[in-house]
Amino acid sequence: MQLKELIKYGEETLRYAGIEEYQSDAKVLAMFIFDLDYTGIFMKLNDEVSLEDEESYKDVISIRSTKYPCQYIVGSQDFMGYTFKCAEGVLIPRPETEILVETAVELTSDYKEIKALDMCCGTGCIGISYMLKRMESGHTNDFVQLADISRDAIELSKENVFNLGAKCDIVRTDLFEKIEDSFDIIMSNPPYIPTSDIDDIMEDVREYEPRLALDGMEDGLYFYDNIIRRTDRYLRQDGILIFEIGYNQYSDVRELLINKGFTDVSVKKDYAGLDRVVIARR
Repeated sequence: MQLKELIKYGEETLRYAGIEEYQSDAKVLAMFIFDLDYTGIFMKLNDEVSLEDEESYKDVISIRSTKYPCQYIVGSQDFMGYTFKCAEGVLIPRPETEILVETAVELTSDYKEIKALDMCCGTGCIGISYMLKRMESGHTNDFVQLADISRDAIELSKENVFNLGAKCDIVRTDLFEKIEDSFDIIMSNPPYIPTSDIDDIMEDVREYEPRLALDGMEDGLYFYDNIIRRTDRYLRQDGILIFEIGYNQYSDVRELLINKGFTDVSVKKDYAGLDRVVIARR
């Protein structure tokens, strides 16, 4: 069997299983099994595949057909141009979260040195990417801290910090419980799905990604409220607070911010035109 025929098999199998991204996932899994990049896959489409590799590919296609996330199979996800290790028990980085990092980098571009916190860090993708982008522009004396309550998230963040050459501080904590510093910017993609809505989200997410990283309690605002209420101690005067939000949460989060005295509250939309990132200044 030629590689192109095998990938076609993967596409058809995933499409039949109801995988929306069946074409891209079939190619990503082929890249994983054959240790090739996109160019390599294209160059070898007409090559014959060994029976061993054919079976290995069909095995991972079978696993993906159960809606088990592709990122957990290959063990990684690209984010902001960096490759982050992924693993069960930790939320997978999303493309729309890149908007948060891009905005944070832009808003703090004039800071020679900065103290930044990534609260509810998961893989560490926000804080690590933020630090690396700052380093690439010559800012090498920043202090960036990653914080999460999940032991799995903390261990994975440590691996990503090491693998990507960042110098982030990492602390396992229930929100601010073990945070000792105050910051120029706090970035967070907290759990924000209302508990009653979790059963309605995509099966890939609902069944396999950690509920701890999804469940924003009854109204989805629990973590926003808790973070905002504690900024007096942990966010410096004129500091920036930046959140990822659900598509319908801007007005509620904005009200929480205004009630706490934040100014310059604004929202940025994602690639689908939905409200996604809220920015505010203390």
